[in-house]
Formats: sequence, C-alpha cells, structure tokens
Amino acid sequence: MGSVRSCSLKCMLDSHAPIKLIHNVETIIGRSKLTRIKDPACSRQQISLKANCEECVVEVKQLGVNPSGLDGFALKRNLEYKVEHGSRIEILLNNYIHIIEFDPPPEDNPEKTSDKKKTGNKRKLEDGESPRKRKSLKTDNPNIKEAMEDLWEDIDKGELYVFTSKGVQASHKIAAFDMDGTLIKTKSGKVHPVDTKDWQIAFHNAQEKLKDLIEQGYRLVILSNQAPIGNGRVKIEDFKIKIEHIVKKLAVPFQVYLATGKGFYRKPTTGMWKVLSEQKNDGLEIDMVKSFYCGDAAGRVASWAPGKKKDHSMADKLMAENLGLQFYTPEEFFLQTPVGTVTMNKPDFNPKELGTGTFNNDLISKEKEILVLVGFPGSGKSFLAKQIEKRSENSYVTVCRDVLGSWQKCAAEATKALRRGKSVVVDSTNPDKESRGRWVSLAKEMSVDCRCAFLTASMAHARHNNKFRELMKIKHVPVNDIVFHSYKKKYVEPSPGEGFKEVIPVDFIPLFDDKESEKVYRMHLLEK
Repeated sequence: MGSVRSCSLKCMLDSHAPIKLIHNVETIIGRSKLTRIKDPACSRQQISLKANCEECVVEVKQLGVNPSGLDGFALKRNLEYKVEHGSRIEILLNNYIHIIEFDPPPEDNPEKTSDKKKTGNKRKLEDGESPRKRKSLKTDNPNIKEAMEDLWEDIDKGELYVFTSKGVQASHKIAAFDMDGTLIKTKSGKVHPVDTKDWQIAFHNAQEKLKDLIEQGYRLVILSNQAPIGNGRVKIEDFKIKIEHIVKKLAVPFQVYLATGKGFYRKPTTGMWKVLSEQKNDGLEIDMVKSFYCGDAAGRVASWAPGKKKDHSMADKLMAENLGLQFYTPEEFFLQTPVGTVTMNKPDFNPKELGTGTFNNDLISKEKEILVLVGFPGSGKSFLAKQIEKRSENSYVTVCRDVLGSWQKCAAEATKALRRGKSVVVDSTNPDKESRGRWVSLAKEMSVDCRCAFLTASMAHARHNNKFRELMKIKHVPVNDIVFHSYKKKYVEPSPGEGFKEVIPVDFIPLFDDKESEKVYRMHLLEK
C-alpha cells in the first residue's frame, strides 16, 4: 500500500487506548480486556471492522446477537455497512461509543477527494452520520439527517418497539399523535379492532394536515399504548405490517413508538418521549413550546358531541400535562372544532398538588399499647410503621399480615412483643369494625391501651402510590383494582366507640431518595 494513512477506533470516554485498524485486515472487537467492556450483553465477537486506508472507508458488520449501532440506529446482524471518518460506532446500541478516525483525515488528501468527486462512487459522510441516514435539507445544521430505509427496533426486550420510516428526520419541533381514535379508526365501527386489518384513516384531511406539518419543519411521531402485543393477544409480526401500511397510507414519514407493557413507556408516563428526546432525535433539543401532542384519550364525558361515548381514559391529556406540551383533541386539530364547551373529567388525585408534612409525634405513646393502622393498600402504612419504630427507638414492634400471612399469626407475635414490654403497630388494612375489633379485644386481654391511626389517602392516591412502587421497582406486592374496590366496599370509618382510646387521622407524607424519584412521583401515573 502506498498510503501512509492510518485508521483507528477511538473510545469517546477514553476508557482504553485507540484500537488500530490495519489496512484490509479484519478486526473483531467486543467484550474483552482490550475494550474494557464487561457487559454480558456484549458478545466477545460483537462487531467486525475492516479498514481501507486508501479509500478512507471502514466496512462494519454486527456479529453479536444484541444490536450494535451507528448514531443511535440499530445495525442488522451480518449485514455489511460502509462508514467513513468521524462515524460513530456503538458497540452495543447507544452504549460504548467509539469514533472512526483516519490520520491524516481525508480532507487533508485533496487528490483523493478530487478522485471521489470525479467517480461519484463514494460520498463523504457528515461527522457522526450513519450510512442509514443522509443529509436531506438545505441547511447548515449537520445534525438534520434523513432515514434512508425503514427500520424496526425493540427496546427493553420488547417493552417498547420503535419504527422509523424512510424519510424521517430530526427536528426541534415535534408533532406527536396517538394512533387509535386519532389518526385511524376501525372499519367495523367497534371500539376495539377485530384484527390488524380493521382500520381506516380517521379524518378526511389527515394527509393534508400532516403534509403541512412536514413543510413547517415538524417531525411526525406516533406514541401508542399497545397492551395486546405485550399480553400476546396480537402478534408483533402482524402489528408491524399494520404500522407500515398505516404510515404508507398517510403518505408522510413517521416515527412510531409502541408501548407494550405496563411500565414507564406506557402513557401517561413519559418513557416513550424520553427515548425520543434522548436517543432518537440526532442530539437536537426539542422545543417544548413549539411541539405538541394530539390524542383522543382526554377524559371527555359522555355526549361531549352528539352520540359520542365518554373517552376510555385521560392517558393522552395527562401525558401532555406531564411533559408540559400543548394538547389537542383530534377534532380540535383536524377539524378546528372548539373544545371550550366540552366537559373533561379531571383525575381524582393530582400528585402535583400534594404538599409536604411533618411526622405527628403523638403517634408514639409513652404507655405500652397496640396501635392499629387503617388504610387502603398503598396508603403508606408500612412506611409509617417503620417511622414509628425508628422514632421510638424500637420501643414499637410491627406485625404485618402481608409478611406473617394471617391475623392469627400477627396476634401471636403481638402477644410475644407485649410480654417483652414492647408496644405493637398493626400494619394491615383493617377496613371494618370486625377486623379492628380483634385488636381491641387483644389489648383488653393484655391490659394495654389500643389506639387507631387511619391514613387519609384516597383510593386514587393509594393507586398512584401503588403504580409508583411498580414503576420504581420497589419491593412490594403489586395490588390490583379488585383489592382496592374490595377495601372501599368494606370500609367503615374508625371511631372511639369501637373501644379505641384515640383515633388519629394521618396524612400521607412523601419522602424521596432523590430528585428523579420525586419527579416521577409528581407525574400523573394513572390513565383514569
């Protein structure tokens, strides 16, 4: 080889020395001491690289099972890609980022550059640009690129699927839409589609309106909850075909996000938007003032328009509120129908309005006692019990039915604790007089006081807390709606007349380990 140019793969974090790519020699990298990658998701033979130092091109091929990436776009396994100086290689998609560097760079070789212009065989990529994307707008911003082919990706083992159609390009302005009931509706007239072919465009002017948005520089996005995929009622392979047909029918480039599980990607939580803004917009910051979201799940009451049923949820409107985005109903956006006279429900619990409080020291008695807690699952009983134990310097012992399995076992443990001179906190829902009466009777038998602390959190608030624990993966048994409704049906407000020395109302006091946890808690987490 006559050229003195060299090529290397440089780690963006400088966690290891640059890896030299020898001219026309295949180099295989992955999990190793060389790259210092220990992630088991990364194969020892994750990607193959072969540099051509004369043409300033590197052939890249993904060998590992899990996807590698170029600028946030997933590679297809065993498919060859050609990249150039400045291209960003992700050993695992969005992780372990490296840069292809030629020394000297191709710009320093005018003769070779001139040859390329003459032959037209090669096109120099913009710095950091993937071969799946190309510069398409007349702009000085090198970050604005266009997807060159349709691409499907799955994130978190299928919790989220992302489809990027050919022509999608990054933008500071995002026009986001729900899908069912917003962009499409069923042909059958039923609320839910009977199969993946049961759809049609919802509004006659949809294509025109969407094309106007493209001309205004918006990026078009669909954010859709699709639980039937997650629970297996709909095959993802069939649904992918449906999505591709919808995008083709709309005749504009879309990026589509499908949340299939119950986690943070599902609306009204903001996981889909987080992936969009942090990973799928080519590094461009989204202008939240100029961007908007349009969806039909707005909490509209029955007969909001002649013959219209109530909205199935508030998920779309609440997600927009969580993000601080301008929100439109489909009729408002596509038909310019004013919504000022439309009645929309509000959530029963608004986490943004929840204040802070202080611990009530009256909950700790100087006298030996049984303190019976009352409240919905998720109302904060277990947290309160731990606070009482800690603040009393462990003069209180907690008995919990969820841990011990039955009230009889709880009573046995409580009796042992009282005989040791301890007070007892009963951590159970205790919704009615019967369940509470057992503890009043035990207190009389043991000749100690019996007080009651009932947690004032509403069912909506408790369900919010339950969802928060689920999202944050806090160790706790998830509670379904049947349990909440069962408690509500049995609930009788406690009173001193049941034999309690005192009944103390306790408001929920939110405490957080970090700012991120509080940020999630202050979001709307429930769809209704």
